[in-house]
Amino acid sequence: MQHSYKTKQILFAFAFIIVAMLAVFAIDTWLKPMVPIGTATISWNANTEPDLAGYKVYYGTSPRTNSCPPGGYYDEIDIGNATSHTFNNLAKGKIYYFSITSYDKNNNESCFSDEAQKGT
Repeated sequence: MQHSYKTKQILFAFAFIIVAMLAVFAIDTWLKPMVPIGTATISWNANTEPDLAGYKVYYGTSPRTNSCPPGGYYDEIDIGNATSHTFNNLAKGKIYYFSITSYDKNNNESCFSDEAQKGT
């Protein structure tokens, strides 16, 4: 099947438009400036109970809504027996709220510690 000169021009123009759109998408997606990031480090005194298994850090951009988990936080991290944690890649210009819980070898979890907050 042979295409006329006009058909070839239309196909070329269509292909050019597709390639141009893909290039714009790639530039917009991969070459965007990085969003500034912030960090926060929290630490606490160790729990001295003999059956301690670890700690969880709960955090979010809104204050908690209850005194026990999940309490309104949108994320948690189980950090084992560490007594500090550094959060990286926090969005700049926001306030983050943090609370700690401990859990024992039977997975019984405490209610939250006092809430800490940090602006980034």
